[in-house]
Amino acid sequence: MDTDVLIVGAGPTGLALAARLHRLGVGVRVIDKHAGVLELTKSAALHARTLEHLRDLGVVDAVLAEGRRVDVLCLRTGHRDRLAVDFRTLADTAYPFMVDIPQARTEHLLIDLLADQGVRVERGTECTGVEQDADGVRATVVTGGRTATVRARWLVGCDGAHSTVRGLLGIERVGAPYADDWVLCDAVVDWPLPRNEMTFSGDTEGIFGVFPLPGERRYRLAYTATPGVEPDLRDAQNAMARTGIEGTIRSVDQFWTFSLAHEQAVRYRSGRVFLAGDAGHVHTPFGGQGLNLGIGDAMNLAWRLAAAARGDAGALDSYQDERHPVAAQVIAFTHRGAQMMLLRGDPRRHVRDAALTVLRSSPRARRALARRFSQLDHGYRRASGTSGRVRGLAGGDRLPDLAFFDGRANRPRRLHALLPDDRHTVLLTDPAQAEGLAVPDSCAVRVLTPDWARAESTGGVPTALDRGREAARLYGAAYLVRPDRHLAYAGPAAGLSAALAPLARLGEVR
Repeated sequence: MDTDVLIVGAGPTGLALAARLHRLGVGVRVIDKHAGVLELTKSAALHARTLEHLRDLGVVDAVLAEGRRVDVLCLRTGHRDRLAVDFRTLADTAYPFMVDIPQARTEHLLIDLLADQGVRVERGTECTGVEQDADGVRATVVTGGRTATVRARWLVGCDGAHSTVRGLLGIERVGAPYADDWVLCDAVVDWPLPRNEMTFSGDTEGIFGVFPLPGERRYRLAYTATPGVEPDLRDAQNAMARTGIEGTIRSVDQFWTFSLAHEQAVRYRSGRVFLAGDAGHVHTPFGGQGLNLGIGDAMNLAWRLAAAARGDAGALDSYQDERHPVAAQVIAFTHRGAQMMLLRGDPRRHVRDAALTVLRSSPRARRALARRFSQLDHGYRRASGTSGRVRGLAGGDRLPDLAFFDGRANRPRRLHALLPDDRHTVLLTDPAQAEGLAVPDSCAVRVLTPDWARAESTGGVPTALDRGREAARLYGAAYLVRPDRHLAYAGPAAGLSAALAPLARLGEVR
């Protein structure tokens, strides 16, 4: 084999997958047909769950230093504020906000990370054929007119909405295109609203979105195209009237017109070949979900490929079961959101406005929307390989990243920081839960307890003391936490042995 995993496509999904696989000790090659990073790209928003993933990859500090923090997503219709989604209400994450940063910059940061690890993107290299057998995949690649064959144990198509890999596999997409084209540009704008707020506005003419970017008065503008009009500064300024806010566009870098669809591949796997990111799903930019969804695919698939490389091929079987329904939910959510904002002169717009007003009056509803946009609530309950339920948490849920003061380290900590990110972790809330428990060498063990005496008797197991009981919702149960911070098991300690059984087979990467 030339490599364990061949990744086709060096967008955010492919780069994140490569970085994660390298961290997990899996050999990887990344090819991309483009000569370099595409500087004009649609995505800019990074939500809380993605920031957690970027933390585990080691680039979140650079993203936070360079990006623009956004606390509020404001939905406006009929030139009036209707609903403000405040991400500062997110209590169980270290990132209760979103960050706007051009996708190209995110890609450059991931490319630099990979380069530091000795992994380079093979540019100008296109995948033109895929064959597979029981042992691996043979990919035909073309670079500068020269054809070669790459042998890999697995191949992942991260090559975007017009995925060559998906086409070679003959995997269909279901859904439909939208009638409206969209226009995108980065601009210098005199804009009277706070820089910690992004707005998404709709009126009888269409949609107009204003998203703060790093840099003095710089914004990403996204709007439904004006029929029969070539986008230019005048057109963008006229379209901004849809917001009902008096802003002035001073200059524009470049315009890009594109079409959209709400479509999903019917499956994400064909034998040893997988799809991730836009290769598997596309939708509207409502709420800035797309890039985040793709990185979520990558983080879910990476630990599975690492497990398969260590002997547990069955770990790959749940990728489709977990990520396909999540993407279907996002596609439906963004479709409804965009259609709601695009009612134009439809009389139903008055019902929409009334419904948004009702949501605005409900703090609980606003918090739920913040969690949905942030993707913190994406979970895999009832997926194979997940089990148990305790105090509102179930197998498949994301482990809350609770803040607490660690009385042993004598400093504030986050729960995720207590756990390693390169293996499964048994998380106990009482040292007594370890009695008689056989933990495979491939797993870590951690203890979190509010009892100072028991914290002193854990026999060398890394232990945190939560005297303030800030993690009280976890106590009285035991957990098996996957490398992607989702729960493989939640419940009585007696159920851990069955949950750990598949991990006993794991060895070194083979």
